[in-house]
Amino acid sequence: MKITVAGGTGFLGANIVRALLDRGHEVTVLGRDPSKVGLNPLLHGAQAIRGDVTDPSSLQGVFEGAEAVVGAVQFPNHPVEVPRKGLTYDRYDRVGTENLLAAATDAGVGRYVYISGAGASITSDKTWYRAKGYAEKAVKASGIDYAILRPSWAYGPGDKALNKIAAIARMSPVVPILGASVQLVQPVFVGDVAEAVARIFEVEASWGETFEIGGEVLSMRQITETLLDVLGKKRLIAPIPLPLAKLGTAPLILLPSPPMTPQGVEFAAQDGLVDTTSLTEILEVRTVDLASGLRSYLK
Repeated sequence: MKITVAGGTGFLGANIVRALLDRGHEVTVLGRDPSKVGLNPLLHGAQAIRGDVTDPSSLQGVFEGAEAVVGAVQFPNHPVEVPRKGLTYDRYDRVGTENLLAAATDAGVGRYVYISGAGASITSDKTWYRAKGYAEKAVKASGIDYAILRPSWAYGPGDKALNKIAAIARMSPVVPILGASVQLVQPVFVGDVAEAVARIFEVEASWGETFEIGGEVLSMRQITETLLDVLGKKRLIAPIPLPLAKLGTAPLILLPSPPMTPQGVEFAAQDGLVDTTSLTEILEVRTVDLASGLRSYLK
């Protein structure tokens, strides 16, 4: 099948491209910088085309000949919004998805897979959940056969979250974790996310469905303890109260490109729980445990 992956140079997107290529699909990567395709070994064998989801004019004709589109574009400044620079979840998740759907409809694309996120909802008071919720609504109303995949916290080679904790653990005797209360998430190996997308194209019953994907339910302390065990490190784990973290990042809002903000702190402290019933029953995908996933790439 001829599949175009929008956002295919990103962390999730590149792994999805690799899984589709390995299944024998003809894959084109749509991104703002097509030159990245030749630099990433995961993308070897894919074609490249330029397109910016925030610029509808750049999407004209990009899906000609495509039978399916995977919308894997992720907010580039995650988890920090900078509205004065146009860096918002709404612009990339909602508007970006609407632009992609319009171009896909014009090209007569038959199928669309949207990579959403755990907790997506148009009724949420959180901008990141709400933007993905409206994107899902647009996908369902597009008239194109669709499938939606909602990952929990995805990790793996190249991720900028769990690997950052690993870098701290290698160098520091103390590993800080956010929040003094128990935060529950289901970390999912990026290879399992990519496998789920590939399976969607192989299982006819996938279309019209929303799938959630995640691994075992763990607290941030348990995640950090597992990481330390895999690394063979003994470190002190130090919880940072959420109000203190927000207070400490508040002045950073004034910077041209803040590395973190109180809103970003709040995002990082959210639960990420999912229901994997459809994932296992329809796609027959079963995720690896955190320790196994980490051992597959951490030295």
